[in-house]
Amino acid sequence: MGRRASLAPEDGTEVGDYLLIRRLGLGGMSDVYLARPKDPGRAAERVALKRMRPDLAQMPEFVELFERETRLARRLDHPNVVRVLDAGTDADGRCFIVTEYVEGLDCWKITRRLGRQGETLPIDAAVRIVAATLEALDHIHNLADEHGRPLGIVHRDISPSNIFVSRTGAVKLGDYGIAFLPNEEAETKRRKRLRGKIRFLSPEQIAGLPVDRRSDLFAVGVLLAELCLGHSPFQGDTDLAVLLNIRDVRLNLNEDFERNVPRELRILLLQALARDPGDRFPDARAMLDELLTFADRAGLGRNPTVLADVVERLLRPGDVGDAEVLRSTLTPLEDAPIGPREPVRLADQERTPSIPTVQYRVRRPDGSELGPMPYAQLADGVVSGEFTALDHVSAGGAGYVPLSALPAVRQHLPLLEQTTSPVDVPAGPDRRGTLEGDTVAGVFLLLAAKRETGLLVIEAQGVRKEVYLAEGHPIYVTSNVRSEQFGEYLLANRLLDRTQLDLAVALMPRYGGRLPDALIAMEAMDPVTVFEHLSAHLRQRLLDLYAWRTGRWSFYRDVACDRDFFLNPAGADLLREGIALSLPAQEEEEWWRSTAPLTLVPERTPNPPRSWWKLDDTDRLLLELVHRRMSAAELAGLARERQPGLDERAFRRSLHFCLTAGLIGIAWA
Repeated sequence: MGRRASLAPEDGTEVGDYLLIRRLGLGGMSDVYLARPKDPGRAAERVALKRMRPDLAQMPEFVELFERETRLARRLDHPNVVRVLDAGTDADGRCFIVTEYVEGLDCWKITRRLGRQGETLPIDAAVRIVAATLEALDHIHNLADEHGRPLGIVHRDISPSNIFVSRTGAVKLGDYGIAFLPNEEAETKRRKRLRGKIRFLSPEQIAGLPVDRRSDLFAVGVLLAELCLGHSPFQGDTDLAVLLNIRDVRLNLNEDFERNVPRELRILLLQALARDPGDRFPDARAMLDELLTFADRAGLGRNPTVLADVVERLLRPGDVGDAEVLRSTLTPLEDAPIGPREPVRLADQERTPSIPTVQYRVRRPDGSELGPMPYAQLADGVVSGEFTALDHVSAGGAGYVPLSALPAVRQHLPLLEQTTSPVDVPAGPDRRGTLEGDTVAGVFLLLAAKRETGLLVIEAQGVRKEVYLAEGHPIYVTSNVRSEQFGEYLLANRLLDRTQLDLAVALMPRYGGRLPDALIAMEAMDPVTVFEHLSAHLRQRLLDLYAWRTGRWSFYRDVACDRDFFLNPAGADLLREGIALSLPAQEEEEWWRSTAPLTLVPERTPNPPRSWWKLDDTDRLLLELVHRRMSAAELAGLARERQPGLDERAFRRSLHFCLTAGLIGIAWA
């Protein structure tokens, strides 16, 4: 039986010991209902009942996730946390959880309705909401098991739709469905899908790094900004653009920020929104103490009814009693459903935009013409190398323009020879060399040491890769190899099928020629998954270069990258990974035989410096031991004496890195 479209007030469906009154909201895993106890003596009571979706009730991993939320929620006991009253399984085998019903509005509705009236929340009210949220987080973060051991919980879904304000002004945090318990097997599933609202993800979540309680504090910073300003501090034309701005913490704080937000509160907010978790507040209590100190100095918090007044003013008929108040984990216009997606069908007109009918013609340098052809065929020709930047194209009968002038196909074009480059480069490269004389790692080290910004072109046997750098850090990589295009990467990793990819390519003109945005629009992939795989794809394109032993390279200084998506500029980590790949395991023994007799010397002024690298314990041990001239074999003996049980392979890998990076020198004479 399909899901009900709605529940009438008199429906009376039984779920455990409760009768459903009406549905309040839809979530990724569950539906939320207003309900009342079946007991006639409690007929006036109202509760919120969250029941698992029937399609997910047959999937053990989602049942376990729902039950985990229930177990966690039962441990919570705090006035700023929505109380759990009951839980169980209904007659259909669907899990449900019963919580207190908060009669009022959630913060999403509050800010939305104020915005429609051209208003923002009073600072006093915003501070009260954030303070209560921090009180709740302090309780959740410090929750312990029955033996007093910290559970290490991270809420991971702080957002306005999960914070409820009652008619009396009470603030309560709800929804623990994606709270992270490190000691549970669900950790393996956690990285497969970040289910928090996009705007409230932390940089480390987006980058795929481990998260802790400071990730929640970043979300609280976003919440505070939205409450004070009426809009998110992270803007973007697309979901991917928003994620990129969050990852790099590019804030959109206009003049309203300085005009409407007191200086002390601005400083607090910016600390919460620091990119590096180490620069944020260490915990919720520390942030709360700072916030309360500000409130006391500013004379805020003296009107206990400020929140209640706001809620009462914004309430509408139907908001209270048997009405939509408690929201699900989703807000309108955000977040795709959790669980398996239905395959995209061409006939599904409600979900899939119509395919563009524009026809293209291509004119060759010799004057010959090809076409008409659809966009998919044009893009395929660019990717395969059939069409180049020397060709011109006409779209829909318009005049011919250089192929590179079409934004929809520019991203697929590799940079050609300097004289035919679609970007503005000097007549010749600023640096050049061969991979017989240099190594790829050596080239990147040189550019990192010189903090170069520009374009590196590496070619070998018809394969061409272009690496854009900023201050020595690689930020984008292109390739003329079809198998290295993003769509082919998704196919190879079984993230899409060919039909979905062909449809996405056909839809690209509607989304500025951007395949990722087309994939998101047609609901083939969710934004965070696309973001993760874009990052992984670019990293792989770059790291594959380190295996090249022949070819030539050219560097063009100050050539800007016009792409929308950049690699996270963690050049040292990428370079170290590439250095490791430059020594294949099968060559390690031969490398050691040739290296063991070499004389090592300390390198006093390496460039890049030691501080640029993330050194491990073995690296530091070797750098400490090489304080005088010695052979590599002698160093191996000293290292084993200093650290018995030192893994031989770890030693060799560390020495290879230190030598390649110039942290340890070689006396050749």
